[in-house]
Amino acid sequence: MDKFIIDTDTCIYWLKGNENIEKNIIRHGLGNVFITVITECELFYGAHKSAKKEKNLTVIDELKAKIKTIHTAAGVPSVYGKIKAELESKGQMLDDADLLIASIAMLSDATLATNNIDHFKRISGLKIENWK
Repeated sequence: MDKFIIDTDTCIYWLKGNENIEKNIIRHGLGNVFITVITECELFYGAHKSAKKEKNLTVIDELKAKIKTIHTAAGVPSVYGKIKAELESKGQMLDDADLLIASIAMLSDATLATNNIDHFKRISGLKIENWK
């Protein structure tokens, strides 16, 4: 079965009730859908700065009960460095958080589900889909 990592934007759309994302998650199975530790960090950051902090923290806890988080691994720094150098040489920089998410997805042999297709398609070899 294929493995999918949902990017932060897609995760937020899903938490807000996007039916297309829900259908894709059901189709692929919760056991095959993950978030990265980077997305988890971004979700906690957003919750802590929001007006509905406690509610949003509860939503994150509920999400974490459903979806497993993939943490960094030994090969991530090497993949990250390669991607960042390639993009920089082309003048096509991405922020470090997105580069880390992409690196984890590539090392995990996973497809990244993101609404930022134009953003991530610059990364050679990264499998991407838009579930929104």
